[in-house]
Amino acid sequence: MAAILLTILAPLAASALIIVTRKKIGYAALTGAAGSLAGSILLFRAALNGAVTQLQFAGLPRMLFRLEATEMAAVLSLVVAVITTSIFVYAIGYMKEEKGKLRFWSGITLFMGAMQLLVLAGDWILFVIAWEVMGFASYLLIGTWYWKKEAGDAANKAFTMNRVADLGLYVGVFVIILAGGSSQILAEPVQGVSVVGTLALLLAVMGKSAQVPFQSWLSAAMAGPTPVSALLHSATMVAAGIILLLKAFPLFPPEALFWIGLVGGITILLTGATAIFSEDIKRMLAASTSSQLGFMALAIGAGYPAAALAHLIAHAFMKSSLFLGAGIFQHEMHSTNYEKLKGSGKKLKLAFSGFAVSGLALAGIPPLIGFWSKDAILTAGLQADPASWYFPAVLIGAFFTAIYMGRAFGILWKGHSEPEEKPKKLSWMHLGFLTLVTAVIAGWLFLDPLVETSGFSIPKDNIAMISGLGAAFLGLAAGWVATAPVFKNRVWIFFRDNYPVAGGYTNVIVQPFQMLAAAANLIEQFLLQSVFEIGKAFLMLARWLADVPDRAVSFVVNQIGAFNLNISQWTQITDDRGIVEWIAGLVASVQRLGHYSRSIQSGLVHRELAWSVYGMILALIILSLTYL
Repeated sequence: MAAILLTILAPLAASALIIVTRKKIGYAALTGAAGSLAGSILLFRAALNGAVTQLQFAGLPRMLFRLEATEMAAVLSLVVAVITTSIFVYAIGYMKEEKGKLRFWSGITLFMGAMQLLVLAGDWILFVIAWEVMGFASYLLIGTWYWKKEAGDAANKAFTMNRVADLGLYVGVFVIILAGGSSQILAEPVQGVSVVGTLALLLAVMGKSAQVPFQSWLSAAMAGPTPVSALLHSATMVAAGIILLLKAFPLFPPEALFWIGLVGGITILLTGATAIFSEDIKRMLAASTSSQLGFMALAIGAGYPAAALAHLIAHAFMKSSLFLGAGIFQHEMHSTNYEKLKGSGKKLKLAFSGFAVSGLALAGIPPLIGFWSKDAILTAGLQADPASWYFPAVLIGAFFTAIYMGRAFGILWKGHSEPEEKPKKLSWMHLGFLTLVTAVIAGWLFLDPLVETSGFSIPKDNIAMISGLGAAFLGLAAGWVATAPVFKNRVWIFFRDNYPVAGGYTNVIVQPFQMLAAAANLIEQFLLQSVFEIGKAFLMLARWLADVPDRAVSFVVNQIGAFNLNISQWTQITDDRGIVEWIAGLVASVQRLGHYSRSIQSGLVHRELAWSVYGMILALIILSLTYL
């Protein structure tokens, strides 16, 4: 349990520490990545022994959150950690003189934690949360240099297109939970999902993994720093879509797999052609990433998730090392444009050698790691039933891969490049780059064991192997020769710019939204003006109410006051002349009566007895008169 928490929380804690302290942020990020790597190694060791690390905690009502390091999850977590740590090492050197370090390092560590959470999520709700955090971190990282218009536009484009496609994830997860009655991700679910649920998930994959027609955001995202390109848009983030397909594969009905394979096949060909016609080394690699992810989607559609997993692992190492190599050229030559990179390989021989090794692996040259994974994809296409067109699509895609890599080799090596006066020392960059190149070279040793640990077996076929080798060698030779186009026309530009329809993303999405925003702004201004006028009218009414009625009320109050004053004066006169005089007369009468009573009281006994006798006689007379 501690290992699974360390794997996720170490980079997240590093991200928080970077934001708070803002000191030694590169090394803090590297420490967080190392902690995540240590946790993933522990999880992988447990998986080798057949143990599944699990952790449950409170989530939604009757839907617990689950972290689960299954065999496949442990393998993917290890791959993510190794690649990310290597890229962090590289980034310490790359970002040394660059601006936007705080945003970069806090965002990239947040992304790593979210990616590990996605890989290790044992329930669909937690998976969606990780998916969304990754999208947010990607937006921040693509826009690291936000003060540059290109970077800001690229971040907005990536965010917009992914948000549209992410609706499919919400619908798909909702369908899965309704169908199974549980949010848990099961290796052997009791019930699958409908074709509609599968297509909803496929929409999310098309956005996140830059499949046609959502592929253009990935090329635009190259406006960010090269470590971002290597981590987010070649090795891990875009692979999240394929990880979604691998986790949900047991749920898919057979009739839905065809659509997954169809999207993959179309993407292989169209984005592969885009890579061939590209004039920028990073954009070429971005288009290549979409194409290679198409290989994985096709393998899943063909019913061979093992082939997709093998190529996912191999591609992560190959493409991240290719991007890091391209970053070295960019730092040295201050450009990623092919025209400005001509012959730079002769000056940067170490970078060119590593780039060439990874490129040959991607083209499928043995014994490099890409040869074995590409052979698995070709085998999946060859043995797919009933989609017989899968194999030709994969074979043509392999040929395209070799062409654009051969063309890149030719451009980097041919021609003359003027050396810099004082070349920068890129020791950190070379260390991270060469670590991944070493994994590409030694990949044939660990690819099979990793896939088998995940519970799969890589498919192999001699016909597929021979066909793949032929396509690789022919493509490399053709690409080496065709290092530059003889002429450029509309077709060339159409391929290079990712097949813009009706003017492309700018005309179809940006301008309509800008027009909508302008219209909304006019409406808002009208509403604000209306509110202002209404407020002004009410203010005038309030002033009137505060002025005219106030005078009337004051007049009435004054009149009532005067009336009350008159009453009080009359009352005072009445009191003085009536009540007071009456009270004075009463007092005088009482005083006279008292004076008379005092005169009767003589104090002589015989007189008092006489008065008593008189009184008794008077009383008897009265009684006699009463009863007669």
